[in-house]
Amino acid sequence: MEVKLFNRPVSLVTVFGEKVRVTPGVLAHFSSSLYKNDVNVYAVSTGEDSITFIVDYVDEEKSFAIMKDVIKNGPTAFNELVLRSNKSLININASEFTDEPGVAAAAIKGLADEKLNIIEMFSSYGNITLILEPETRMRAYELIVSSLQEFEKDKMR
Repeated sequence: MEVKLFNRPVSLVTVFGEKVRVTPGVLAHFSSSLYKNDVNVYAVSTGEDSITFIVDYVDEEKSFAIMKDVIKNGPTAFNELVLRSNKSLININASEFTDEPGVAAAAIKGLADEKLNIIEMFSSYGNITLILEPETRMRAYELIVSSLQEFEKDKMR
């Protein structure tokens, strides 16, 4: 397992609407607009009524303006846009444990015990991504590494 703490801050641009899941092409609509304007998207998180694009902190204003324009001229399913600036990203590569229950719980157990807030959490085939406040990033990293080392030891017993 590998835990990577990103040094560059990220920002989260979230669009909200009532029909996100039933609006065809909605992800392509937003991501292609960001792509056409040279914005690199680090990750995407979707929910029942929202889509969050994680972008580099230096691109947050540009991204926000692009998304605002897409909402104005695009699918009618969206009605709100929120920017959460200057956040920290931690990525956990646990792909060798994709069939093992409890990996995500083990990774965040220490954060819960110390009441460190996770702003966003999502995964894709063994990769777990966490977005946190910058002031908690180093402690969060230490807790995650420690928790996952313990998880690995338990699996070897």
